[in-house]
Amino acid sequence: MNTIADYCNAVALLTPHILVIIGVLLTAVWDLFNPKLKHWTPWIALLSLVFAFASQATQIETTQKLFGGVYTVDPLTTIFGLIATAVGAVVVLMTTGYEQHFKNNRGEFYAILLTAVVAVMFLAGSTDLIMLFVSLETLSICCVLLAGFQKGNWKSGEASLKYLLSTAATTATLLYALSFIYGMTGATTFDAIAQKMEFISHGGRSLLEFLIIALTLSAIGFKLSIVPFHMWTPDVYEGAPTPVTAFLSIGSKAGGFAVALRLLTTIFNSVYFDWVVVVAALAMVSMIAGNLIALAQSSFKRMLAYSSIAHVGYMLIGLVAFSNESYQAMVFYIIVYGLLNLGAFAGAILVENEIGSDRIDDYAGLIRKRPVLAIMMTLALLNLAGLPIPPAGFFAKVFIFKAGLEGNPMLTDPSAQSAMVQHSVFGSLNLGWWLVAVALVTSIPAIFYYCRVVIKMIVPEPSEKVAQLPATRAFVGSPQEGPWAALLACSIATIAAGTFLIDPIVAISGRAADSIDPAKVREISQRPQPKLISSAENDALIGHRSDSANVARPKTGNQIGYAKQPSVR
Repeated sequence: MNTIADYCNAVALLTPHILVIIGVLLTAVWDLFNPKLKHWTPWIALLSLVFAFASQATQIETTQKLFGGVYTVDPLTTIFGLIATAVGAVVVLMTTGYEQHFKNNRGEFYAILLTAVVAVMFLAGSTDLIMLFVSLETLSICCVLLAGFQKGNWKSGEASLKYLLSTAATTATLLYALSFIYGMTGATTFDAIAQKMEFISHGGRSLLEFLIIALTLSAIGFKLSIVPFHMWTPDVYEGAPTPVTAFLSIGSKAGGFAVALRLLTTIFNSVYFDWVVVVAALAMVSMIAGNLIALAQSSFKRMLAYSSIAHVGYMLIGLVAFSNESYQAMVFYIIVYGLLNLGAFAGAILVENEIGSDRIDDYAGLIRKRPVLAIMMTLALLNLAGLPIPPAGFFAKVFIFKAGLEGNPMLTDPSAQSAMVQHSVFGSLNLGWWLVAVALVTSIPAIFYYCRVVIKMIVPEPSEKVAQLPATRAFVGSPQEGPWAALLACSIATIAAGTFLIDPIVAISGRAADSIDPAKVREISQRPQPKLISSAENDALIGHRSDSANVARPKTGNQIGYAKQPSVR
């Protein structure tokens, strides 16, 4: 009876996922059986996402492990699931004005998009290596298909191929890391792995542990477009259909951050000092390279691609700080960045449909023919630059910078820093100040290239393509009503997020942060830093401790996920 009750409870908690899966099935077959009603396909997809969003919102206070710890429903899972469904819904609205590029394959497109959304939802709650890998690969395959969905466009095909090749290399890298983790710990659930990793790390670091960390960070770096793993990003963003680019820039990255939070703060909690400097350095390089290269871009989509790399660098400050407040600031930043980037891409779709170009020079004088569109795009771009107009983007940066300065003791107290930090370039100044200083300096070119687009739309005479536009155009009843609805929703949400909704969003972000317990890092920061030992010495040490544990207490069976092992504390 308990087993039946447990399965019923699991089904109830997975209701949002089931609703999206139903949407996948309906959109896949709707065009086949109802060709005359195929214009309803996007609204079926939208309806399933709205219901899933509403269902998931009721789980914000729920914390429960399912299927023996394979999947966890907690506020972190719920909030990233809400982000995924919201992004999916806005992308569906954008796509209704972009369907002319998909010919007769709209049902397939929405089915793949919804599959990508549900993959992010499962990815956010994955607490098992196998579940993590399957969810991540499902997301990657869907993104490859979506990037190349604009048939007949060679840029779209090129984007899909580049993403496929990069994904294949990343998959091999991640699978290599996961196989090492399983071989070293004999477990697949995160809690069991973390327990074993902490036990092993007490005796010293082996080269195998450093290799695992390097491989894992490489895989995460690809998903988040961190420099130097970003090479696929500009070409894929430019070549993929614009609604797909919007999903890649937010939905896919949300899944990547969920993986980073789960892995680095659970499995690699005890080896925090081994990855924090690397992640901090990658964050700095991403902020510098992303913002400087974005200055030279003439394509609006490529500019947003490089700016997204810089924004990931800002978000990584919260990951490096490794505190409850820094996680809260990072989740808040992801939510606000998602709203702003969706607004920018919705505007790009409307401009592209009007003038057939995404060149920044072709945006000149847009306010004279499409004043509402130009104003809404200006709102999104100024907030992406971090200017307080309104202050949503400004507050997001302030919170993340404050978290970097007031994070873990290692960042603010040189006496608590590890030997790795003390002997690195960061040793002369605490790590938090380095991160925030680089972020502040690199925000200056960001303001310049975002404002360059705004000035182009407002100040000069209309470009040749803009000058040919009719003076007015109806919003409602036109093929562009979907992108207009998406842009309007993002603009209203941006204003609300910077004013009367800021406290609720901060509170929700705090609940996600509470799902991760970084308190252990204070204990870890006070431990003597272990020396680097060889794999043979490490194996001998583990064997000696296992023998001692067998003498101290009898075997108790499957205590941490695999049979006939002593319990380890």
